[in-house]
Amino acid sequence: MRIPCFFKPGIFEAAYVVAVLESEALGLRETVEFLVDTGASRTTICDKDTVRLGIDFGRLERLSEGMLGIGGMVDTYVLRDVKLTFRRGDGESHVENFDRIYVLKHAVWDERIMRIPSILGRDMLNKYALVYEKRHEMAYITDESLR
Repeated sequence: MRIPCFFKPGIFEAAYVVAVLESEALGLRETVEFLVDTGASRTTICDKDTVRLGIDFGRLERLSEGMLGIGGMVDTYVLRDVKLTFRRGDGESHVENFDRIYVLKHAVWDERIMRIPSILGRDMLNKYALVYEKRHEMAYITDESLR
């Protein structure tokens, strides 16, 4: 299995991957672009995508402690039983099931906050190998042995 990533110009200049996010609880089945982030422990939907997806925070569990991350302390919610479907390099699909994904809600949605992309974290990346070679614009997630 190989899930190709792509590089985007801009402030983050990092690898991204696209997946279809499915949540039965919210009736969602939409495409989301994720920044591949080995520094993030959990996969997280950020404000720009919460607005675009029309996420109803009233239907989510709120974490009392919030989350410290990009942009400081932020209200954090849990979206349970989420499925992400990735397009593999061979054109087939790879489905990854998550018991939970975090959803962020900053108090103010200013331009700075709305630039923050959703994050694919180590809750998925630790299961696989991440091949990352920016100088050749190549990155992919794989279950292939790299030994």
